[in-house]
Amino acid sequence: MRIGRTLPPAAAPIGMGDLLSGFVGMLGPRRELDRFRRELKEQFGVKHCFLVSSGQAAFTLILRTLKALSPGRDEVLIPAFTCYSVPASIVRAGLRIRLCDVHPDRLDFDYAQLSAIPTARVLAAVPTHLFGLPADVAGLRALLRDPGVAIVEDAAQAMGEAGEGGKLGTLGDVGFFSLGRGKAFSCVEGGVILTNRDDIADRLSGIVPRLPRYGLMSLLTLMLKAAALMALLRPGLFWLPRNLPFLKLGETLFDPGVPIRRMSSFQAGLAAHWRKNLEELRQVRSGNVTRWIATLDAAGREASPPLNGRSPGLPRLPLRIKDARARESLLRESAARGLGIMPVYPTSIAAIPELKGTFGGAVFPAADRCARELVTLPTHAYLTEEDVCRLGRLVSRALGCPSLHKQS
Repeated sequence: MRIGRTLPPAAAPIGMGDLLSGFVGMLGPRRELDRFRRELKEQFGVKHCFLVSSGQAAFTLILRTLKALSPGRDEVLIPAFTCYSVPASIVRAGLRIRLCDVHPDRLDFDYAQLSAIPTARVLAAVPTHLFGLPADVAGLRALLRDPGVAIVEDAAQAMGEAGEGGKLGTLGDVGFFSLGRGKAFSCVEGGVILTNRDDIADRLSGIVPRLPRYGLMSLLTLMLKAAALMALLRPGLFWLPRNLPFLKLGETLFDPGVPIRRMSSFQAGLAAHWRKNLEELRQVRSGNVTRWIATLDAAGREASPPLNGRSPGLPRLPLRIKDARARESLLRESAARGLGIMPVYPTSIAAIPELKGTFGGAVFPAADRCARELVTLPTHAYLTEEDVCRLGRLVSRALGCPSLHKQS
């Protein structure tokens, strides 16, 4: 157990002003939710926006909508390495998971394998901007050449970022963001659906208003979580929740039973200044990504993701450590020193125990490598120069790079 200054692996802080705005938002619930929807549509240049309780809820509702619009299709094509909530949503929607391996460097679909996948039963393909790294949505659309396949953009971790074709979350037929803790911007929990397709919006317009609201106890829990995040995300106190096992911080869970609700006016109120807050957080993260890339360049480009000269505001920076012992040592030392380096998802989607037998023994070697090799470095505003130096020394040893050690 570590007691003392501990960096969270990712953080989108909630301030006292945000918390007060959340309570004020409850005084005019319709006005506050309408305001948030309107601002999102303006910011992202889309016709339709829906607000729900989580990114997982958003994705599940999208899939249910597409299933109703295309009843002859029942497969959802996703990368074999991604967040467990993605396959959990597919199961919740009553659909089948179709996997494609990933490109090990880009963390996007392996397009060579993708081109051989038949699409007659595919309802949706899900390009995923994992950690905020842009997936090739235009390339996916050109490759599929099947107008019956909807492109559902998983921008859960990428709010505020842009790719070659425009703002992430707006490049497919429909996209969604997560507003959970540790994402680019947080309302404690929440989900946003964006689309320009009227048929998708018409059906969602009949579903979302009938979703259950937050009950009294769930709303009180949400408020307590917001207050806790405001205080306990700070490195001086983060050691406390980090050492409480019942919070399950850092664990990756496969849970198809996540509640699906309408967003509350408290969450919309927390987002009263979301555009300003998001941009400020993005600028800080972008600066820290630039610092990390400059530091990691000494270890060779294989160590860090290819960003093509860009410095996106990634909530976490993925890093590949190929030596298993070095990776384990890095994670162990980081935990002991409270430096916020974390593993990613523990297995590929095919190896999730609850999905055992679903994929007929198919293997996805690049996804398995990602699970074995990837860690993430913190990029948030709590990161100091001293933290970067200490983290750099740890990473240098893991990568076996004396020059990086000296630089740090």
